[in-house]
Order: sequence, then structure tokens, then C-alpha cells
Amino acid sequence: MTPDELEQKAERAVRRGELLVALEHFDAYLAQQPDDERIRTRMEAVRALLQPSEMVSRRRAEPEEADARAAPVSSAEVGEMHASSGRFAEAAESYVLLRERLEELRALAHPRRKADLGAGEKLEAVSAASVSAERSARAHAASFAPLPVARPLPREPKEMLEELLSRVRTGRRG
Repeated sequence: MTPDELEQKAERAVRRGELLVALEHFDAYLAQQPDDERIRTRMEAVRALLQPSEMVSRRRAEPEEADARAAPVSSAEVGEMHASSGRFAEAAESYVLLRERLEELRALAHPRRKADLGAGEKLEAVSAASVSAERSARAHAASFAPLPVARPLPREPKEMLEELLSRVRTGRRG
């Protein structure tokens, strides 16, 4: 396998999340091209992505190359492959559009010059002292006002119920 093919397979394995396989491909590449510092740097970056539990050398169960003895592809499978490639192309176009919009939004988020604060809309100033004094007086009166003295409940059930209902309506306790 050529070094370019090995590099492509390694990068494909990184995108799939198969970091151990990618490291194997990078090793094979470095066996053919030992002086390539770019690949050494990339290999170290991929190694840094490995979790401690992944450090144990494990080989994937499925082979990367298609088995020569595999059954021939049916026309339905061919059709599905074509449909999948169409969906992939649509997703790639959407990705390109999203990247363009992201760049536009980033350009808007970082203006080239400072904002002109003098040109902004003028708002009426309300003195904070007048608002807080009125509110404080009301809050104090509500918090420390004496509770009204409730008259005792009558003994008759009907009158007692009427008194309780009137207290509920006015929000009194007693």
C-alpha cells in the first residue's frame, strides 16, 4: 500500500473513531517514510485522544477490506447504495452552506470598529431615590402593620360558615 493510501485510511479511521486502527495505519506509513514529521505529529495528536481503557491493544472484529468470498450485490442493494450516495451529497452541500452561514455570523459578531454610543437612542432617566422610597414605605407598612382583630366565631353552623367565607374572601385569619 502506498504512503498516501495509508494516510487516507488512517484519517478515515480517525473520523470513524477507530483510533487504534488509525495508529496502526500511521505506524505502517512511518515504516515506509520514517522522516515525515507531519505524520509523527498527527500520530501523537491521535494518541492523545485515546482513553486509558483504549490503550489496551485491541483489534477490531470485522476486517477492513471486503471479503472476496462475499455474496454478489443485489440490484436492491445497488439501489440503496445510490440513494445513500445521494443523501451523502445532500448532507455535504448542507454542511458547506452551514459553514458559509457560520462565517457570516462570525463576521457580524466581531465588528471592525467600536460602537458609537453617542448615536444611540436616549432614554428618560427616572430617579432611583423616588422609586425606592415609595416602595420601601409600602413594603414596611405591609410587613409591620398590625393585624386586624378578628371577632370570635359564632356557635351556629350557618353563621359560622358565613363568617369563615367572609374571612376567606377578605383574606383575614383569626
